[in-house]
Amino acid sequence: EVNLPVVFGPSTNVVWKTALPPGHSSPSIAGDRIYVTAHENEKLYTFALNRADGKVLWRREAPRPRKHEIHKTNSPVSASPVSDGRNVYVFFADFGLLSYGPDGNELWRIPLGPFNNPFGHGSSPILAGDMLLMVCDQDTNSFLIAVDKKSGKQLWRTERPLAQRGYATPVLYTNPAGQQQVIVTGSYRMTGYDLRTGKQQWFLRGLPWQIKPTPVVDN
Repeated sequence: EVNLPVVFGPSTNVVWKTALPPGHSSPSIAGDRIYVTAHENEKLYTFALNRADGKVLWRREAPRPRKHEIHKTNSPVSASPVSDGRNVYVFFADFGLLSYGPDGNELWRIPLGPFNNPFGHGSSPILAGDMLLMVCDQDTNSFLIAVDKKSGKQLWRTERPLAQRGYATPVLYTNPAGQQQVIVTGSYRMTGYDLRTGKQQWFLRGLPWQIKPTPVVDN
């Protein structure tokens, strides 16, 4: 690409601007849609915006059966949405996982938690084919879960007893033998799990206690 803008401002190189409530998540682009999560007046929301003009196409409120007190540097909305190009999947620490269709129709919901991470969550859900993955590392009872993206049915859940508070998002990896794995960084080590079963395949020591960075896979 050439002739890309290098300066941005309230009135400089702005195609459109849409006011939204606050949140710590990043937007996700899927085709002509932009998905983002936010919170307002103690309520949790998922937004779908039109990519061309920023118009809000729909807004859906998520259940919030509890309010976990976390450090003020974070917010109750940290996980970024993920989309397969048609449906969108979101995670809120004060509820769990939800899926919405193109028109904002709720497809399924999975309550998770409550959690005991004093700084809240930072990891986001990811897609692997027809599987949705979410890691929930906390001071106790950390786990990695896989659900069917179409039905929300739990496919497997792997406990992570050595992992404590962590904030990294998992990544996918295919080893030289063609086996698909999900790699998770956590307290003191990085671990590879079989994508089909959730069983641990390997781990590598040497990481610090609280992990924020997400791994990068090359070759």
